[in-house]
Amino acid sequence: MAICSPWLSDVDVRLPLAPGVDDRRTKLAAAISEFDTTVDVYVLPDESSNEYALDRLSEIKNVKVTKVPNLHAKAIVTSGYVYVGSANITRGGLLTNLELCKLVENQYRDVDGYLQEEMNL
Repeated sequence: MAICSPWLSDVDVRLPLAPGVDDRRTKLAAAISEFDTTVDVYVLPDESSNEYALDRLSEIKNVKVTKVPNLHAKAIVTSGYVYVGSANITRGGLLTNLELCKLVENQYRDVDGYLQEEMNL
């Protein structure tokens, strides 16, 4: 899985009802810590507003953070689907701003393939 967002916050997330999900409301870092997969996070370098979330994510061993100059793309990429659009992974981007995003099938069926071919990462 990959998260691309120039600006990133440890936002509140609501997980779907599923076996093993005890608390549907949690923070992004807490949710990621439960994943049984590597999560690559791409953000802008030198953005002080990212530091709190990056500090929380750096404590999780399955997370790799890469700082990308001039990053403007916003996406959450899995091998099956890509959530792509204008929203940063911040409270404003996900809850208050009017954003345009959509969920599409990942035609590459591979996170790295999508990142390389579509985002040059």
